[in-house]
Amino acid sequence: MFSRLFLFYSFILTISVGETISGTVKNDANGKSIPNANIYIVETKQGTVTDPYGFFEIDLPSGSYTIQITNIGFKTYSAEITVTDQPVKLNVELESTILEFSEISVEGLFTTRLGYESVDVLSGDQIKSMEKESLSDVLRMLPGVDVQFAHANGRNVNLSIRGSSDYKPGGYNNRVLLLLDGFPIQIPNSGAPDWNSLPLESIQRIEVDNSPASAQYGHNSMGGVINLITDYNGEDQSTKIKLGGGTFTTAQTSLTHHVQKGNWTLGVNGMARTSAGHRFNADDQSNRIRSYLRYADQKGRTYRLSHILSYSDNGHPGFASTPSYRRSERTSHYLQGHGFYPIGAGVSMSHSLFLNKFDTRYYDKDGVPYEKIVGERLYDDITVGLRSEMLITRWERWIVMAGSDLDWSRSKVTVFNPIYESPSQFSLGSFIQSKYSIGNGWSMGSGLRYDIRKVDPSNNYAKREYTNWSPKINLMYSIKGQRAFTLAYSEGFRAPSLSELYLKHTSSYGLTQQGNPKVLPERVRAVELSYDHPHSESLYWSIAIFVNQYENMIDFVYSLPIKAVNREGVTGKGLEYQFNWTPTKSFSFSGQFEYLDMKDHGGDPILYRSKHKGQISISLKSDLADLRFSTRIWSDQQYDDFLSHDYVVVGDKIIFPLETLPAQAIPEMIVSKQIKSYKVSFKISNLLDTKYALIQDYPMPGRTWHMTLTKSL
Repeated sequence: MFSRLFLFYSFILTISVGETISGTVKNDANGKSIPNANIYIVETKQGTVTDPYGFFEIDLPSGSYTIQITNIGFKTYSAEITVTDQPVKLNVELESTILEFSEISVEGLFTTRLGYESVDVLSGDQIKSMEKESLSDVLRMLPGVDVQFAHANGRNVNLSIRGSSDYKPGGYNNRVLLLLDGFPIQIPNSGAPDWNSLPLESIQRIEVDNSPASAQYGHNSMGGVINLITDYNGEDQSTKIKLGGGTFTTAQTSLTHHVQKGNWTLGVNGMARTSAGHRFNADDQSNRIRSYLRYADQKGRTYRLSHILSYSDNGHPGFASTPSYRRSERTSHYLQGHGFYPIGAGVSMSHSLFLNKFDTRYYDKDGVPYEKIVGERLYDDITVGLRSEMLITRWERWIVMAGSDLDWSRSKVTVFNPIYESPSQFSLGSFIQSKYSIGNGWSMGSGLRYDIRKVDPSNNYAKREYTNWSPKINLMYSIKGQRAFTLAYSEGFRAPSLSELYLKHTSSYGLTQQGNPKVLPERVRAVELSYDHPHSESLYWSIAIFVNQYENMIDFVYSLPIKAVNREGVTGKGLEYQFNWTPTKSFSFSGQFEYLDMKDHGGDPILYRSKHKGQISISLKSDLADLRFSTRIWSDQQYDDFLSHDYVVVGDKIIFPLETLPAQAIPEMIVSKQIKSYKVSFKISNLLDTKYALIQDYPMPGRTWHMTLTKSL
């Protein structure tokens, strides 16, 4: 009896131990081995990669499994395998495929970028769960991103990634490039976008590149890139109507509809919003409509045409101590065309054409006191541009992308020095990017771009020309196809904006700002080391450390008048950590922490930079309702009190008192419930009714509430 039991358990043990799966991965077209292909076991979440000769090996217990083999430029291979007490040999030939630019878009890999830059991807579900009323408020929730505004739906927003923004709020020196479906959307005179025109209701995904991106995008991307991806693929076929309202007599409604017939997809998004604002002259009104037409066939060809028309009318509340009576209205147009098509085996092309038009009028509020009257100021901005890219995926180890782009813009602005009339600028750039699979888990990305920008102030004044070479290189080591170390070096550059060159404007609080045609372009050198660790299906965490070395940073310094000048240099060092833990389908816990230390080489204080920032979110789903609780935390930050009369003048430089905005923790809570095709959501922001400011003397709202009802048809 004992001997029979021994033999029985020995047999069971033999079965449970399992064996090794090994094999080779080759190109079915030429029989060559494919190195660095990803091998993934779905059930156990184990992974590995093929060696330089296309060979792989992985140990598994006995059982049935699904194996997936993937490599960029080839169709995914998937098969069911059974492991017993015998080794499994699996020799696979991958079929090459047409690779669209949109396909190079996964977690950690920036759209149409072939390196492994530090990238955060915010999904559409995450965006919807925040229940935010503006895109600028959404971006505040992202790691490394800092956003300052007078109110969330206001005209002026100062955007920064890893401390790359202005020394002072104002938005003249935005160094972060904002893209909509890969198209630049900045206003030429300032380099800032029209925040009221961006279609938050149709954003499907937000990708944030935290490192300098000039090696591919050139000007205005030295502080990073934020790409807003809309729902132009028509994946959501339902019609959605959303109604919302809340504190300050806020009312908002939106309609989203997609229709697909054969190879054609037609989509429409519309939005209307109005709010009285949280204080005097902080009201806003916005209307926008977005439409697109997309064609995609079975031969890999896609063509898309889209248009956004937006109108907004906003108050500018000014400082609490000196309220402003100024208002502005703006009409914005974005016309975008894109085409993709294969031209041969493993070679494809993409072309993009865009036109952006902005018409802005600043005017006085009704009932303005006589001494506060300023009168109208008009802004007429236009940009047209073309971008072409070639993607080569015919080699097993190497993917190469080369391209060029050009754009022309003109600004006719009454706050510019009138001697220049209507300055214009022409930009031309060419670049090459590559991703090379070294083998054994190692990959290398590289890129180089050359830019030239010519600026014409008109009226026969001296023209300016700025040129620059922008390189990047990064090395990645992947462990079992999952955990990844990345070391990256990149350089960025930014030519002065038209405002920094030709502005001449006296603000409502009496300070005159003046551009400087002699300012030099800015440059940055950045080094980053990051580690991504998907510990399990329920736990993910990542950490990144970086050093950014800025040169010739442009700033409007306090002088008589306030003038644009180049800073000697700035060094920024920091760390970013984030995690997400989802032990069950009904509970998740996520958080992030950021440390930033910036020093001016000339000894000037760094303003509006919190050294420590963090965020914690808890989500709980139940049959009764879904609950989300989150808290944003930031440490104190310094600012120059330029409203003070207690200042000194050294030469032509004004030295204002240095003050501090205190540390804050601002919690919010969202309760939502899905009832068949209806979803009801109720949000309370600033739960503790804290009095705080993001900018000197610009009080933010206290406790507020907002309720939305969404109906899917």
